[in-house]
Amino acid sequence: MNTKLLRNLGIASAVVIVTIFGIGLVEQQEQEIEPVENQIEIKSEPVENQIEIKSEPVENQIEIKSTECSGNALCFSGKITQIIDGDTVKVDGKSIRFALVDAPELKYDGGQAKQFVEQVCPVGSEVIVDQDDDQLVDKYGRMLGVIYCNDMNLNKEILDSGIGDLYSAFCDQSEFATHSWATKHGCNNSEDETNQQTQNCDSSYPDFCIPSSPPDLDCGDISQKDFTVFQPDPHKFDGDNDGIGCES
Repeated sequence: MNTKLLRNLGIASAVVIVTIFGIGLVEQQEQEIEPVENQIEIKSEPVENQIEIKSEPVENQIEIKSTECSGNALCFSGKITQIIDGDTVKVDGKSIRFALVDAPELKYDGGQAKQFVEQVCPVGSEVIVDQDDDQLVDKYGRMLGVIYCNDMNLNKEILDSGIGDLYSAFCDQSEFATHSWATKHGCNNSEDETNQQTQNCDSSYPDFCIPSSPPDLDCGDISQKDFTVFQPDPHKFDGDNDGIGCES
């Protein structure tokens, strides 16, 4: 075999080797591309799922904040856990007194006012409580405010029904005195009307206006209960002389 033939065989062998090596590189690159594609597909689902999971809580938060509350005092949601009487309930165990509302005690109206509240907002109902900015609590430590239940303002409903009366003595101390439901029932009295009413208010009863005697009144003649009494107590509301009149 001559030298030229050997050289040609060597060249041919080198070409074959290079071709085989090149094919191997191409196959390796194709194999490496597949895992990358698989990784992209695997990661795509969790990202979509995370977006769907987060969307509901955001909507719920917005819905919770859309209330009728006014002012800067507490505004919170809860459930009615007990109905005490026509103007006091418990929300999540906390006593809430209806601002500007005075309903008769149970023994004076046979529980009619309490029954009304039980019908329109029974125990277990979801409510919104809007605390009164200008009188946060009463002298017994009960929170004062407006209660919204079943799309109703309970303070307004009790007054509109005639079961309870406006606690007019606190019109000048309540954030809600200028609200339409309060002005409708008497918080919009003119200064002249107010002066005329207070001229006959007996100083023995500072919590609200009770006219002097005569005529002589007893606890059954008025809706207010558990109020401050100073001597001489012309109507004898404070029978045990403990400073509290018409105790329930």
